[in-house]
Amino acid sequence: MTPIFLPHTTLDAIIILEDTPPTLALGRDHLRALRDRAMAEGAHVLLLAWPSLDWVLLAVEVPPDVVVLDAQQLIPNLLANPAALDHMRSESRNGQHLSWLSLTRPATAQH
Repeated sequence: MTPIFLPHTTLDAIIILEDTPPTLALGRDHLRALRDRAMAEGAHVLLLAWPSLDWVLLAVEVPPDVVVLDAQQLIPNLLANPAALDHMRSESRNGQHLSWLSLTRPATAQH
């Protein structure tokens, strides 16, 4: 099952109503803090959501020589790795809603 890829700014659009339990607001603030920390460390952040309501906050670290202007540019790379997406979804079902992924270039063989 393919997730929906949302920008990290989706976390800023979540509105907490007055009668919402305070733990929901704390959870949102915690996710924002994790997102901000990942971005400060140079990662690109996306929110992945599956139709089953499983979700993951994904921080993607790219090689130093790769320029990414928008995290949406990483979606084709992520879709090319369905095993990683399945693993993230499985982990989210166990309460692990933060994933950190490092993209690397394949080693080149010299002949």
